[in-house]
Amino acid sequence: MVEFPESNRQEFIAAVVGKPITHSLSPLIHNTAFKQENLNWGYYAVEVSVNEISECINAVREKNIRGLSVTMPLKEAVIPYLDGLTETAIKLNAVNCVFWDGDNLIGANTDGDGFVNALKSQLNQPLNQKSLAIVGAGGAARSVINSLGKDLVKEIIVVNRSNSKAKEAAYLGGPNARVGSYEDLAACDIVVNSTPLGMAGTPTESLLPVPVEFLSASQTVIDLVYNPIETEFLQQAKGLGASTFSGLGMLIHQALLQFLLWTGQNTSIEGIENVISDAVGR
Repeated sequence: MVEFPESNRQEFIAAVVGKPITHSLSPLIHNTAFKQENLNWGYYAVEVSVNEISECINAVREKNIRGLSVTMPLKEAVIPYLDGLTETAIKLNAVNCVFWDGDNLIGANTDGDGFVNALKSQLNQPLNQKSLAIVGAGGAARSVINSLGKDLVKEIIVVNRSNSKAKEAAYLGGPNARVGSYEDLAACDIVVNSTPLGMAGTPTESLLPVPVEFLSASQTVIDLVYNPIETEFLQQAKGLGASTFSGLGMLIHQALLQFLLWTGQNTSIEGIENVISDAVGR
């Protein structure tokens, strides 16, 4: 049974839905943002299975829930129950955010644009002359590749064990994207791991998505995994002298895009970064 907190006239309710959901950092991110902007909103984690998604969206409509973050395994399952999708959500066939547009519930996907916003902030320079290698071709990779294609970067190279999935992902990046191999990594300015390899508490925590001999000190290496903040992959890349960034930037920036869709407001990222870094560190 799907149970959202009861809304009242003084507080708007938003939530993250998925299963499992207890590990989610989204409540900490959004409640920090609401507090920063003095908004009387509350954000909660609500466990919802695929079989409960129809009930979930009905409850959103009946209880006037003002926003949803959508995580696994619901990113595709939620689509038939919405009134419309943004262009990006249509292209990716995946939704990570639901917002109201008038009386209509609309599905969006902020993952890729969150990655690009984080990268621009971290590098503090334009991306149009950058070549990027994306390791992996799953949902995270597809969202990142799609947004990089919109941003017109110099080149996107997709490296994945399955050539057919790599081709499908590369197609989302437009004319500057292609399928590549480990041997192509050395020529790239930025290398991004979009696979779950290295995630804490999993059997693959100590595995590397890319042999480090294909990396160099001149590169920026990013891992979309954010727990641990510094994966084995990032540790070894840093040992080579490369600049490194964790997936925390993408996590926070995609959440800020959702915050904007729900509230119409932006908020400062600095306070949120500090809170989330502390939480993941613990």
